[in-house]
Amino acid sequence: MTETSCSIIRRWLLMNWIFMTGGLLLLATLCEAHPADISYLRVKVERQRLEFRFSFNLLTLGRFVEGLDANQDHALHQQEIEAALPRLGSFLQEKVPVKINGMKASLGRMEAPQYLWPSENGVFLAAERDYPVRHLDLTFHQEVKPLLAEVWLGFDLWEQVGPLGTVEATFEQDDFRTQVPFSLSEPDYLYDTGYAVEHVFEPASAVPEGRPSLAMLGGVGAGVFLSVVLMFWHRRKRRTGLKVG
Repeated sequence: MTETSCSIIRRWLLMNWIFMTGGLLLLATLCEAHPADISYLRVKVERQRLEFRFSFNLLTLGRFVEGLDANQDHALHQQEIEAALPRLGSFLQEKVPVKINGMKASLGRMEAPQYLWPSENGVFLAAERDYPVRHLDLTFHQEVKPLLAEVWLGFDLWEQVGPLGTVEATFEQDDFRTQVPFSLSEPDYLYDTGYAVEHVFEPASAVPEGRPSLAMLGGVGAGVFLSVVLMFWHRRKRRTGLKVG
């Protein structure tokens, strides 16, 4: 084989390697979720109160309910969005099931929406080209009695948002933040608040003077051991493995 032929083969192999590498990189990029496919949720956990704050862009909201652009002028006006709020609320109540303390529940009462873009003369308006970057906050809240021990949350809206869609959730409890991504492969999550066992950490009653008994020492030791176990167990993420639906 001549030197010219070897040079041609080397160039051919190099070009094929470049095209193959570029194709793989392009495929990997296409397989990643687009920012427009990412929604957000903040779950605020209190002893007797629970709040869900969803943040969706207008493109996603248009997949939840038909006819969001009622006059079909390729723009969304504030009155069109607010007219669709009952349907959006019903959709989320159906597609985002909730269990509180092991019992089936709802998202709670829906509050007025919050528009996360500037208004024009006091009115919120979004052109169709801006739907992916215009977000709306939808908040639900409810009281929980006697206390909130655990909350299970699932998502069954992947048919609307697509298989690459995700919901980036953050559970907020006091100074703790727990980030939980929801997706088609991991659609549900069980969060344990720890309120049901907080009495374990309460200070013991006054001990009478004198030598402590063996039972008292044993109880203190058991409490310390349980506290250490709970510190490592309480905040860990627990997927239930249940199918949503």
